Amino acid sequence: MNDTDRALDAGATLTALLEQVWQLNRMAAIQAPGEHSPSQYRTLGLLMDSGPRRVGDLAAEVRLSQPAMTKILHALADAGAITRERDPEDSRVTLVSITDAGRALIAQRSRTIVEHLLPAFTTLSAAEHRSLQHAVEILSTLMSGARVTPGKETR
Repeated sequence: MNDTDRALDAGATLTALLEQVWQLNRMAAIQAPGEHSPSQYRTLGLLMDSGPRRVGDLAAEVRLSQPAMTKILHALADAGAITRERDPEDSRVTLVSITDAGRALIAQRSRTIVEHLLPAFTTLSAAEHRSLQHAVEILSTLMSGARVTPGKETR
């Protein structure tokens, strides 16, 4: 297999993987609805992964308007899931951070999703289960240290 064939094969594999991840996300949203919106969970996840962020940066990364993000942040603040404080480098800027309560919401959401989706995974053979574990290890290695933000990619 030449480099072009390998790239095409890798592209097809990645496409199939993404389609299955999207399907899994849809199943989770339908079978295990949470107390917060998907955008609120995405925002909390982003804050957990990347640390304090500006409101405008959060809006861009979650792909919402700044007013829509502000509404999400109000709801998350009311739930005690985030805090807002002035940026020490620029007092005109507000930084948003996740709180322990926000981390607990994400952890609870993960437990709820697993609880609802686990029955489908209990039918896997030991070999299939090991294959999934191996795929997770591969993806973890590929994604470790990688973070993509609008206009930037860091490793």
